[in-house]
Amino acid sequence: MINDEHIQDVSATPNVVIIILILSLLAGIDIVLNKTITIHTLIIMSIGFSLILATRILVELSSRQIYRLRIKRKILDPAIENEPIRIKITIENKANIPLLKATLNDIYPGIFKKIKGYSRITTFILPGEKIEFIYMVKPVIGIHEFKGIEVIVSDPLNLFNYKTIINPERRVIMVKPRPLSMPKKLPLIYTQRGLGTGKARIKGIGQEFWDLREYNPGDDYRFIDWKSYARLRKLYVKEFEREANLSIIFIINATMESMRGILGETPLEYMVRLVAGLSNVLIKRGDWVGVVIRSDKVLRSGYGRGISHFYRIINTLSMIKWGKYQPVQTLEETILRETILLPRRTKTLFFILTSSLEPSEIDEIVRAYHKLLIHNHLMYIVYLVPELFEKKALKGLDAGIYSALIFDKLEKTIDINKLLSKRGIKTVSVGPDDIYTSVYGLIEKYRAVIT
Repeated sequence: MINDEHIQDVSATPNVVIIILILSLLAGIDIVLNKTITIHTLIIMSIGFSLILATRILVELSSRQIYRLRIKRKILDPAIENEPIRIKITIENKANIPLLKATLNDIYPGIFKKIKGYSRITTFILPGEKIEFIYMVKPVIGIHEFKGIEVIVSDPLNLFNYKTIINPERRVIMVKPRPLSMPKKLPLIYTQRGLGTGKARIKGIGQEFWDLREYNPGDDYRFIDWKSYARLRKLYVKEFEREANLSIIFIINATMESMRGILGETPLEYMVRLVAGLSNVLIKRGDWVGVVIRSDKVLRSGYGRGISHFYRIINTLSMIKWGKYQPVQTLEETILRETILLPRRTKTLFFILTSSLEPSEIDEIVRAYHKLLIHNHLMYIVYLVPELFEKKALKGLDAGIYSALIFDKLEKTIDINKLLSKRGIKTVSVGPDDIYTSVYGLIEKYRAVIT
């Protein structure tokens, strides 16, 4: 399909101007020397202008045959962060005349990095001929669009060309994140503390036996242990246990500030990796998880548990959009709307992941925090310090110099934490090395309290 917005008329290249100037100069010299234009000069000028006219007609004919090209784009590999993907382009000339000189340029997402092969080729295409080429790019988390394939036909002398954009199939690609792995020593820490990493359990109405206690008036007689009564002549009641499943909502604040830095080390990418990694661990433990992304539109995974829900979370995280835009909702609206949509009236942990907070947004968070308290929910602000993520990409002396330059900005982060703490909101500032440990620690400490 040809994109009408990108169709242009046949245009002349600078080579045409050069030829005309040479012919004019030749005629001028002839007039100065011979007082007239000689027959030889006229013949040369006729050949020159005929050549220009002929190449113009040739390119015009070729331009009308572009719509007969059959161009297909095929993505040969799964789109996963940091995993190179191969893009295969197939061109078949269904026209009756050859394209003497055709340049094809696949316009892949600018945020991707080409690592092998050529996305632009110049070739001669015979009628019925099929040409294929493959190149390789390194993708970035999120949803991206291929703008189409630019096709330029020109004559062998490159006097004229015609340019258009053809849109083959598969224009949009969703790149899945690579979940952040749990640090190796982290499970050991919580096992040593007696918290464990298996499914937590609390006393209540369940199926597994917990303990015996003395009977109190009003206890359900169905739970009396008659074997103990026969042996001890005293009434005891059975207590059972049930799994302590947590309810957790992750809200990613995908702002321009979160996209700042070197690709692969930006706060936004770490937010996505963290949520993917933690969701995998929490869902395996039977917890309920929901993911919300605040960007140019609000993306929701829904609220649930189980392996199928984990895949929904991954798909939601793969829809993050890069670029300049204004979030469609305020932070307060995003938080409170998710509270309303919770299907279960259970105590929920809200984690707001952000790398920037404006004064107005701090006020929004405070208002949302107090409304969450009314419904017995908790909220943590996970502040990803952008400067720490930028520093990670530097080494040696560069890292030292950068640390000195960002001192004032780090003080601003401390001031934000103090301001939120004064208003009763728990905040944790993190960098790329401690983000997983910090957030996972908050979750497991809470799990230990409720059990």
